[in-house]
Amino acid sequence: MKLGDIEINPLAAESLGTRSLCTHVVTPDISILFDPSVALAKRYNLEPHPTEFLALTNSLAKIMQAAAKSDILSVSHYHYDHVRPGFENHLYNLSTKSERREMFSGKIVLTKDNRENINPSQRRRGFYFEKDVKEVVTKIEWADNRSFKFNNTKVTYSPPLPHGSTNSRLGYVLATLVEFSGSRFMFAPDVQGPIVQETLQYILQVAPDLLIVGGPPIYLFRFTDKEREAAHNSLTVLASTIPTLVVDHHLMRDRTWKDWMLPVLKASEKAGNRVLTMAELSGEENMLLEAEREMHYKTEPPSEKFMNWAQASEEFKLKHPAPLVELQE
Repeated sequence: MKLGDIEINPLAAESLGTRSLCTHVVTPDISILFDPSVALAKRYNLEPHPTEFLALTNSLAKIMQAAAKSDILSVSHYHYDHVRPGFENHLYNLSTKSERREMFSGKIVLTKDNRENINPSQRRRGFYFEKDVKEVVTKIEWADNRSFKFNNTKVTYSPPLPHGSTNSRLGYVLATLVEFSGSRFMFAPDVQGPIVQETLQYILQVAPDLLIVGGPPIYLFRFTDKEREAAHNSLTVLASTIPTLVVDHHLMRDRTWKDWMLPVLKASEKAGNRVLTMAELSGEENMLLEAEREMHYKTEPPSEKFMNWAQASEEFKLKHPAPLVELQE
């Protein structure tokens, strides 16, 4: 996808079969990779289906290739679907102990401050992230509420924004604006709509031409009616205002996402704008593998070998990759 001279390439997301919002952005001056990670998770009391592990493998390969070509790696927050864990986890991340250092080696790193406006879990993860990469990166900068200039490209980070509701136990995230020659692209992960009115006003003030935003987790029972209404209202305003709105991530973990989004889609159409998923921005079909996991287990039953692995202890699965031979034949 081209936005003027800014090239935007979605690499991984729920609409592409995995948990992520990883996006590669290239201007004539720089190549920047946003939130370079991908993950899976248990759902419906089922481990990810073999097709999800295949999607994870393919998405991770794309992310690693893009990271190698990028000048800058940008991290909005320290959840593992946004930054690699830095330890061995073959269950949900396909991560190794060494890969994070290898990925970040020689890069400029613009990342969420791990000391302020951060919850205890992310502070701990951010501490180990800094410890892992600080000796191999070109430089690491706390990006909260700062701007960076790379020749004619300007990269501006938001103040810390709530990961969902105000005072969310999940902490804070950063949104990022990339500007080049009058074109404005914004990456706003995990704001969940946004729910918070101040986050909505911040986005509207920035006025991007294209916005990738993390949608609300309507699949969660704890996501309240008040939060759903706030997210609905925000997305309707954004769809009426922003020429291209890309909504993905948490929202796409629910099979009813399109019904829920109908008022938003109508508002966009009325304004002459468009609303897309990450897959649609890539010119691909939506592939909601997590949301449709139960169906895949019924229509494409995994092998006995895979089921034996799935029923093993978590400790075993963390150290031993899922057997996927049947998908590679």
